[in-house]
Amino acid sequence: MAQRRALGLSGPFRCSLARRPHLALVQRILPRSSSSPLNPSVVVRHQNDRFRHLWSTPRRLDIPQWPNPPVPQPPIGPSEDLITGSFPRRKQKESFWREWSSSASFQAALTTVVGLGMVFAAGVGYLEWYKSHVLHRIGRAFEPGYDPALELSTLHAPNSQHIHRREQPLIDRIVAGEEKGGYYLVIGSKGTGKGTMILDAMRKINADGVSFCEAHPDLEVFRLRLGKALDFDFYEDWQGSLFSRADPRNGGPALDVERALNKLEKVALRYARKNGRPLVMAFNNIHLFPNTDEGHGLLHQLQQRAEAWAEGGILTMIFSTDDFWCLDMMKKNASRMRILSVYDLSASESLKALRHLRTQALANRGLQRDVEEDDVLKRVYELVGGRTSYLARIARADDMLEEAEQMIEGEKQWLLSKIGLIPEHDDDVIAHRLNSSCSWLLLRHLAKMLPPLSEYPLVDAAEPAVTENALPLAEDSSDRETSNSSINVTPPPAEPSSADIHLPHVTYEAARRIMTRTDFVNDLDHYHIVSIDLHHHVRPDSLLLLRAAQQVVGEDNFDDDLDTTRDRVDQIEGLHRQSELTIKEPFKVTFDKVDGKGVWEVIGLGDSFVPASEDEEEERLV
Repeated sequence: MAQRRALGLSGPFRCSLARRPHLALVQRILPRSSSSPLNPSVVVRHQNDRFRHLWSTPRRLDIPQWPNPPVPQPPIGPSEDLITGSFPRRKQKESFWREWSSSASFQAALTTVVGLGMVFAAGVGYLEWYKSHVLHRIGRAFEPGYDPALELSTLHAPNSQHIHRREQPLIDRIVAGEEKGGYYLVIGSKGTGKGTMILDAMRKINADGVSFCEAHPDLEVFRLRLGKALDFDFYEDWQGSLFSRADPRNGGPALDVERALNKLEKVALRYARKNGRPLVMAFNNIHLFPNTDEGHGLLHQLQQRAEAWAEGGILTMIFSTDDFWCLDMMKKNASRMRILSVYDLSASESLKALRHLRTQALANRGLQRDVEEDDVLKRVYELVGGRTSYLARIARADDMLEEAEQMIEGEKQWLLSKIGLIPEHDDDVIAHRLNSSCSWLLLRHLAKMLPPLSEYPLVDAAEPAVTENALPLAEDSSDRETSNSSINVTPPPAEPSSADIHLPHVTYEAARRIMTRTDFVNDLDHYHIVSIDLHHHVRPDSLLLLRAAQQVVGEDNFDDDLDTTRDRVDQIEGLHRQSELTIKEPFKVTFDKVDGKGVWEVIGLGDSFVPASEDEEEERLV
C-alpha cells in the first residue's frame, strides 16, 4: 500500500496496478527523478501498446534522480533463450554462413560458377545445333535442283538432249531409285558417254535424291570435291575447333571421307524412311584414283559402304571407270555389285546420231545448208567408228571427211610418241623399248584381224539410207522390267547389220602370250591403247586407234624394224645377264697354297710367250 501511495496512485487505478505486478517491476527498473515524475500511462504504453490510457493529463511525481542523466536502455523482457531454446552453436553457424554469403569471395565464386555453367550449357546447345545443321545441309544437297555438276552441264549448253543410247533406260531407273539392292560399276572406253548418261538421267528428275562427284588423282582434292557434292565442310566451320588440340585434317583424306560417309548414312536412313526409295551417289572416273595402296584403300572404303547401304536399301552408289584395274580391284570383294559395259554405237545408231549432231551444229552456226549425203556419213563411220565423242567433234567441222582423216593422223602420231619403234636404241632405254616391241606385237595381231579400209567413194549400197533427222528421245521406261540380279546388266545389242564394224578382240590370256609379257597389258589399258571389258576381252580402245595402227603396220619396213628392235633388246638383255672377261695379252694361271689356303694367280706372259707349234698342240690333245 505504501508503494502505491509513493507512486501517487489512488482509486481504481491503484487496484488495477496492484493486480499487475509487472508494472511494479518496470517501476523499479526505470530510474526515478524528482523532476520527471513517472507517468503511469507512459509506462503502460512502453510496456504494452494494447493498454489504454486512463487519463490524458500527465501527473508529475516527486521522484528523485541520479546525478548523471539516465542512459536509455532497451527494455528487458522475457529471455529469448527461454522461448527458442539455448542453441549457441547453431547461432554461430548461421552467423558464419550469413557473413560468408555476403562476402566478396563468395560473390566471385558464385559469378565464376554461374559463368562457367552458362558457357557449358551454351557449348552443349551449340554442339547439338551444329550436328543437326550438318545433317540438314547434307540432306539439302539431295534436294531437287541443288547439284553443282548438273548446273554446270545445263548452263549455256546448246542442247540438253544428248545422243540416246540403249543403256539410257537402265541408267534412268538406277538414278530414279527404282533399282534397289545393289550398286553399279559402269565400265567402258573413254568417250562412250558414261558420265553423260548419268547427267541426263539426273536432269530428267531435276537431281532429286541424287548427288554427283568427280574423282581426282590427289586424294585431298577428292576430299574437297566430296564435301562440295554433299555440302559438308568436314567440321572446318565448327567454332569448337578453336579449342581443339589437333587440326581436323591431320588424319588424312581417308579419315575425312569416313566422317562424311558417317553423316551421309544418317541422312540416307531418314530419306529412305520418309520417301520409300534410296538416295543415289555417283562417282565418275574412279580410274583417276592413284593405282597405289592409298588409292586402293579409298576405293575399298567406298565399296564397303556401297555393299552395306545396298543391302539396307538406303543408298545406291554408281561408279564409272575407263580402266580395267578398278574392276579387278573391286571384283574381289564384290557381292552385290552389278556391272554395266558401255560400247560404241552400232552403224545405224551412229548414222542417226551423226545426222542429228550435224543438223544441230549447222543450226547453231547459222548456216543454211543441207546435211551431207549418206555416203559421207557412212565413210565417217568407217573411219572413226561409233564413238560418241568423235562423232560430236566431226559434226562441228566444216569438212567432216577431212576432219576424220586429221583425227586418224593425230592418233597415229600420238601412238608413235608413246610406243614408237627405235631399232638402234641405247642400252639405257631397254625397259621402254621392250614395252614398245611387245605392244606392237599385240597391235599388229589386232590390226590384221580387221580388213583395211576400202576405196572412197563407196560402191556398196546394200544398207538402206537413214533419213531420220531427229534424234530419238528416251522412251518412258516406267513399264519396263527391272534388271535381274546377275552381275552383268548390259542391255543386249541391237539387231546386227552388215554395216556394223566390230572391233577385233583376243582374250587376256592370249594377249599375254602374244606380247610374251604379263605386265604390259594393264599399261596399254591405262594409256587407252587397248580396252579390257568384263569378259577379259582385249580389243583396241577405238576404231580410230585401230585405223592409226593399221597405217603404221602397213608400212613397208615395219616388220623389219620390229624384228631389229627385238633383236637389239635380246642383245642388251644378254649383256646384262652375262659377265665377260677381256684378256689383252697371254697369261698363265698358277695354283699354290699359302698358309694352308688355295691361291689362284694369273701371270701375264707378255713378249716372253712363245706359242706352241701345231705338232705340240696335237700331242697335248692326244
